[in-house]
Amino acid sequence: MGRLYSWLADGRNPQPPIPIAMRRALEDFAHPVAPSITASGVVHELEGGDSVAVVHVGEDVVFMVGDGLQWRIAGAKLADLPPWLGESPRLLLVLGSDARPGEPQRRLRADSIHIVGVDPARVEGSIVGFPRDAWVEGPAGKNKFTNIMSGRGPEVMLDTAEALTALDLDGYVVTGFVGFEGLIKDLGGLTIDLPNSIRSGIEGWQNYPSGVQKLGPTALLRLARIRKTLNSGDFARSANHGLIMLAGMIAVQEMGIDELPGLLDILLEHTWTDLSTEDLLTMAATVYFLDPEDMVNMVLPGSVGNAGDRSVVFLAESTTDIYLDLADGVIDEP
Repeated sequence: MGRLYSWLADGRNPQPPIPIAMRRALEDFAHPVAPSITASGVVHELEGGDSVAVVHVGEDVVFMVGDGLQWRIAGAKLADLPPWLGESPRLLLVLGSDARPGEPQRRLRADSIHIVGVDPARVEGSIVGFPRDAWVEGPAGKNKFTNIMSGRGPEVMLDTAEALTALDLDGYVVTGFVGFEGLIKDLGGLTIDLPNSIRSGIEGWQNYPSGVQKLGPTALLRLARIRKTLNSGDFARSANHGLIMLAGMIAVQEMGIDELPGLLDILLEHTWTDLSTEDLLTMAATVYFLDPEDMVNMVLPGSVGNAGDRSVVFLAESTTDIYLDLADGVIDEP
């Protein structure tokens, strides 16, 4: 921290231990530094051994990662400057597995498939959902997107998504029924705003009125699973998944940024990811600077048809333009 602020005060001082891209981004900005500074923050050791920290210096917030030998600065929001939270864009594949309790959560069908895009410098983002039955090219030829993870794992889903979209994704996060309910429980439930009422159509399951409502783990999981009573089936269900993610963002924001280090442990307990600790920290930190109400939540367009004896979704030709639009992390023309 001392080296960072010495360098910010005078660029002739030794360069701080920050990512090269971050240094380049900050070089062109003037940032006043007081003759002496006081830092305070929260440090938390993750279950995997790394430590993470959120450090405050006045209005500045600095995000750090430690491995037991040294601390590294992963990102920062310095006063009036744009946040630097990794090189833009940040593109994350978010997967929800169809695995029930006792089943392998990472190696069954992926019934929820989304790319979450963020441009930290613009403080904007988007959520783009794929119909689970989208007919795509997988490792064994054409298949439903949902089936590609079955028996193979999320790494193959990541490879398929990158080949399909021509986007360079940062990595993936995946969970199943058990992980989803555990995550929502630890967050204390979510307050979600549904634009339309939803009938479950399943005996013993509740119906959901339109408007703002607080839902717990079981009710949210059931909401995420409903599709047969929705007018546009899986397209509407995927849009509902996006609403749940936005509600999760709001819940995290309300907890405050000092809760971020502990929240990473909750995330790692209930999900799997291939992100490094630095990438996980900075990607999660973007949540605190976004306005969920301004984020685009869309599902790729397509038409229902048949491939042999299977009902599938053929993605529309316009999806190519959507992928190009998402290349900077933000959908500008939904």
